[in-house]
Amino acid sequence: VNPGHEFGYRAFPDAQIKAVKALAADIVKRNAIPARNVVAHSDIAPDRKQDPGELFPWKELHESGVGHFVEPERISSGRFFQKGDQGPPISALQVLLATYGYGLRETGRYDSDTETVVTAFQRHFRPERVDGIADQSSIATLHRLLKSLPEDRSAR
Repeated sequence: VNPGHEFGYRAFPDAQIKAVKALAADIVKRNAIPARNVVAHSDIAPDRKQDPGELFPWKELHESGVGHFVEPERISSGRFFQKGDQGPPISALQVLLATYGYGLRETGRYDSDTETVVTAFQRHFRPERVDGIADQSSIATLHRLLKSLPEDRSAR
């Protein structure tokens, strides 16, 4: 079992992931849950939870029929948004994150809530760098996720 961020976070053991995949696939099938609706604690309560975190193998889970995944955009230099920024681009980012299913209000300010949600998004979908800064890679990955959704355009 992974001890979590506070107690020596590390890669998940293969046996644990195998068990999670089997259990999740069974739950999704028995309850007719769309695979894309399987999310993490940190996606639902980003202000309180960090698990399962950036080391969780979401791609592997997705390949077994559970969860939503797209290849993250490669990290590169370029424009980014961070705490303290404000304006229409921040509003647009907040709307995109809310459209995907994160509980975030559109304020037009890159505030603590926005930073927390971006961090949760990165833990799940762009784990190579988890810093709460909405860089080009994070935003492009978010666009890919939204484009890959069915017509209702909402993950949850």
